[in-house]
Amino acid sequence: MSKILNYGSLNIDYVYNVPHFVMPGETLAAINRNVFAGGKGLNQSVALSRAGGEVYHAGAVGKDDSQVLTDAIAANNINDKFLMRRDGPSGHTFIQVDASGQNCILLYGGANQTITKEEIDCTLDSFTKGDFLILQNEVNNIEYMIRQASAKGMRVCFNVSPFTAELLKLPLNLCSYLIVNEIEGSSMVDMTEDTDPYIILEALAQKFPETSFVLTLGSRGSLLKIQGKEVISCKSFKVKAVDTTAAGDTFLGYLIANLANNIDPALALKTATAASAIAVTRKGASPSIPLKEEVAQFLSSAATEVLVNRL
Repeated sequence: MSKILNYGSLNIDYVYNVPHFVMPGETLAAINRNVFAGGKGLNQSVALSRAGGEVYHAGAVGKDDSQVLTDAIAANNINDKFLMRRDGPSGHTFIQVDASGQNCILLYGGANQTITKEEIDCTLDSFTKGDFLILQNEVNNIEYMIRQASAKGMRVCFNVSPFTAELLKLPLNLCSYLIVNEIEGSSMVDMTEDTDPYIILEALAQKFPETSFVLTLGSRGSLLKIQGKEVISCKSFKVKAVDTTAAGDTFLGYLIANLANNIDPALALKTATAASAIAVTRKGASPSIPLKEEVAQFLSSAATEVLVNRL
């Protein structure tokens, strides 16, 4: 089993259920509010751990407001040896969830944007060739992390979310895996998001020939293109969505944890798809992520197709 280092964000999520997303100039009464431990980084670490990975979470939180975050790390058997405490506030979000389960998010980076190169060097010293590094676009010094981890022979997995044009200036060719949705993937190769996803995936593979790709397609499923191999596709499971906040993070965590444990890629993709399907039926971010046993039970009673080349 390879070790998995997630150099990722940790956010306190303030989640408001609303009849519809608030409009410009509108004052809207929320139906209720919940506070959860979240952040794409923490959500992915929880999923990685619940999927059976050996997970280390590095990053930064505020000293005074981070109890909900550190409690979540401890509760999910995630090693926090490389987590720094800051005098300023932790990262946090304000999330609106509408009646259909869709969400929109306002993000404040806080401590997530204070990671130093010295801390990165010290952390990476504990990892070796073949270990995984998980990254998202919610912390600073990403380019330095990619270059240093790649130089050590670590397998860098970058979830390019939230996507900005600035990401294209990063050394993405050094990443072992890039995880993108249709909008992100099409933007990276100057195509429109309604382009055939297989064409988007082929363009990505040509632009970054040394990199494997995961292209997520929302309710239609996902595609996995491992370098030098044929495309694997998996349809989504049909479930009633309550909250989609951590669906993508759940998918990524289960996929990478299974690949790190040398699970067959097709089965890893199907398992990740099932885990994300369960997550959207529950409220909250990290609390919605299922345990490995729950995913196995779900798979035993549900069916979806895993194919080579075509959905």
